[in-house]
Amino acid sequence: MMRWVVVVMLAAASAPALADDASAPPATFHAGQVGFSVRFGIGYEGIAPRNDEIYCGETDSTARHGYAPICTQRAPIALDLEASYGVARHVELLFALRLGLEQEPGSTPATNDGARPLQLAPGARFFFSEAAHTKLFFQPMAVFDVANQPTTLGSRGTEFGVRGLEGYWIDLHRAYGFYFYVGETLGVSPWLEGEIEGGFGIQGRYP
Repeated sequence: MMRWVVVVMLAAASAPALADDASAPPATFHAGQVGFSVRFGIGYEGIAPRNDEIYCGETDSTARHGYAPICTQRAPIALDLEASYGVARHVELLFALRLGLEQEPGSTPATNDGARPLQLAPGARFFFSEAAHTKLFFQPMAVFDVANQPTTLGSRGTEFGVRGLEGYWIDLHRAYGFYFYVGETLGVSPWLEGEIEGGFGIQGRYP
C-alpha cells in the first residue's frame, strides 16, 4: 500500500514540471534575441558588361576593344558582418555588411584601381525542419553595392541585386551557434552579374 502512495505522490509532483517543459520552446529558438554574426565565404562570379568598351577582368583578342564580353572568375574574398533580431519563433530580421578583403579587377588590364566590395544587405532568415539543436534556413536579401567600382566609361555607381542563402544551422547553446551555407547573388544594375558562393559563419545572441 505504501508503495502505491509513494508512486502517486511522485507522479503528482512531476506533472507540473512535465507540463512546463512541454509548453516551453526549445532553448535554441531565437525569438526575442539580438544576434551578431560573422560569415566568411568563397565564390565564383560571372559578369556581362553593358557594352564591349568595359573591361570586366578578362581579355579577348577577337573583340573590338580587346575585352571579353562575358567574364567568369573567382569573386573577391569578403567578410560579412551581420546584426539580427528574432521577431518570431522561426524568423529573424537582419542587416548585413560585406567588406571586401580583395579588389575587383581594375578598369583596364594595366591598372590596379579595382574597388573592394562594400555591400549593404537588409533581409530576413527563415528556419524550418527544426530539431533540438539543428535546423535548416533560407535567407533572402536585397543587396546594394556602394563600392563605386571604376570602369573605362566611369564608375559603376551603386549596384543593386538580390541574394539568397540556404544552409544548415547548429546551435551549441541558447547564446551561440554556427552554420554552413551556399548562396546565390544576381546583380541586375548597372549590368548583369551572377555569383555562387559557399562558406560558414558563427553567431552570438543575447539574452
